This record gives sequence, C-alpha cells and structure tokens, in this order.
Amino acid sequence: MIAHRGASREAPENTPAAFEAAIALGADAVELDVRRTADGVLVVHHNASRRGMPLALITYPTLVRLSRREPPHFETVLDLCAGRIAVDIEVKEPGYEAEVIEAASRRFPRDQLLYTSFDESVVSAIKHLDPQARCGLLLGPGRLRSRTQRYEGLPFDLAERCGADLLAVHQWLAPPRGRSRRVAGAGLLAEAQARGFPIMVWTVDGPQRLHAYLADGRVAGIITDLPGLAVETRRELRSGAIGEGTKTRRGAARGEQDDFMPAHVTGPTRPTLTDRVRPVIPR
Repeated sequence: MIAHRGASREAPENTPAAFEAAIALGADAVELDVRRTADGVLVVHHNASRRGMPLALITYPTLVRLSRREPPHFETVLDLCAGRIAVDIEVKEPGYEAEVIEAASRRFPRDQLLYTSFDESVVSAIKHLDPQARCGLLLGPGRLRSRTQRYEGLPFDLAERCGADLLAVHQWLAPPRGRSRRVAGAGLLAEAQARGFPIMVWTVDGPQRLHAYLADGRVAGIITDLPGLAVETRRELRSGAIGEGTKTRRGAARGEQDDFMPAHVTGPTRPTLTDRVRPVIPR
C-alpha cells in the first residue's frame, strides 16, 4: 500500500510534510517523483516544467524562486524516509539513473526500494546498472488505446523488453472483480495471475475501489492518495469486519463517481507511528 507522492491529501504532494504524514498513517511505502535541474540537483518534483520553464533548463535556485514552496532535494527525502518506510522512486526521464541508484542504495536495502518509470529506457538503464534492482514499468490508458487487439499481452511484452520486474498500471486498465466496464483489458489482472507476474494499480482513492483492489489477491499493491483510508480498509478486511460487496464509506470521493465519500475526508485518525518497516517489493 503505497502513498502517492506522500499523503497528498494531508499535505502538499512531494513535500516532507506529505511523507511524514504517510509514515504516521501507516503506509507501507511512499511514492515520489525525481527530476534533475540544469545545475545537476536531483529534486523531488512531479511536473517537467515550472511556469513554462523546463526543469532541465533551469537551476535549482531558479526553481525555488519560481515555486510557492521550496521543492525538496532528493537526498533530503531519502534521509527522511530511510529506516522508517520503503520508497517507490519514479524516475521521470533518462539521463541520471546512476545518480538516483547511488543515492538510494546508500540509504536503503534492496527490499525497501522500487524504481518505476513510464520510460522503458529508464527501466532498462537501471537494470543494466544494477541487475538486482527491482523495477516497475508504469502504464497509463493512453499507451494502449490504439492496441486493443493485443491488449492483455502487450503490457507484459513491454515489461519483458525493458527488464521490468512488475507492472504498475492505471486502474482503468485493470478493473477489479465485478467492476468490468466491458472494455479491452478487462482480463489484465487475470493475465498477470496466469503469468505469475506482479501487478500494481494506481491511483486508487474511492472507498469501494480500495476495498475491491485490497480484497483481490491478483493485485500485488495499490498506489493511493488516501493511505489512511487504505490502511483502515485493509485492517478491516483482514479482521473480517468488511463483508464481500459491503461499503466502508458513503459520499463522493474526488474522481470516483461510483464511489461515495465527501471530497474533504482524507482518512481515519492517524495511528501511532511505529519503527516497523514493511517491504514495498511484491514477491
């Protein structure tokens, strides 16, 4: 259960506060985005540009000046998380894979590290630099839109081609049991199970979908903006408190028209922080 850019409903995404909140809420891991500025600074930042200026063409001081809040250095976030929570590092573009691996591997054991990217060349480069590193290929709906004839098999072909150890797909590509929209790819989870290939799903926020994916043994992990709600839902599932087909909440969750939860609700009360660190890597 991975907190998307930290607990991004509790605090601004990709900030130390969001990562601290995810730890306090009991997430298994945090997901973060890493880019490199023109002066070689690795920074935790999602967008490729700031106020129309590409990060790759501006210095870190310029980025800070253009931002409402100071984007954290990559190593600052790694130091915050090391020994407390696992990390899913999304490398946004090629060219600095070696620097990312060097910084992360000095602070984390392998079973606490996952590298992901939408760019197959990034995954290939990381596997070349560190064959034992665990890597995931990210896929969104647009990547497969025109390839419905080979929808189920293609994601695994792409993963094999770049050496990825798992797939991380948008929830539209892998509907949970009983929620198929009769679109191509409704069997992606079944295909993953048949191949014995781990698959994670992003970004799962609606209460009903959280319940469905967390209860589905074919899903190796989820990425969510609501780690508190996800942790509580998983706890209830494990205790048998939630029956099949029942709902944990009602109301409308952002971006989930068929899941009901008030948009301002971000999850349950934070549990006590413990020193227990859970592995992020699906086995």
